[in-house]
Amino acid sequence: MTGPNIGLVLDPDLNRLTPGAQDLLRHWQAGRAPNSDAALPLRAAFDPLTLRRFLGNLLIVDIERTRPGVPAQTGDSRFRYRLIGTDVVELSGRDMTGRYFEDVYDPVALAEMRYCFGWVADSRRPARVFGTFRHAHRAFMTFDALFLPVATEEAAGDAAQIIGYVEPTRS
Repeated sequence: MTGPNIGLVLDPDLNRLTPGAQDLLRHWQAGRAPNSDAALPLRAAFDPLTLRRFLGNLLIVDIERTRPGVPAQTGDSRFRYRLIGTDVVELSGRDMTGRYFEDVYDPVALAEMRYCFGWVADSRRPARVFGTFRHAHRAFMTFDALFLPVATEEAAGDAAQIIGYVEPTRS
């Protein structure tokens, strides 16, 4: 699946995950309630010490919904970078920590980012996303990412955050 048109590809089948993404996916799966494919792990299940080896490649995105149950892909929801790892900052050429998507991206890139992150939040499923950093004016840099939806105690079952794992791809 592709979004509006900056060339990001969303792979909900999780084909060809990198070894680091596979490890983080296993951690996400272990944080889910036993015998429940529908339950999201809580953000609290991701202990910073356990994630230490992933930190440079991580990003955490907060999802701010106008009200519970509203799809994240709607224009009413907002996405904000809570954390961007140092390796992701270096790859993209910018640190967007603390910034909202609409303050960072042009309208086309915003629609693409909203599509990818919104799909993960609304489907409550992980997805692989790959492409180039065209939205950061680095189309020569390719990447592979895994986006994982997580809940918080306050979110009442909605995905409240997305944990991303981003790696450069080697051509």
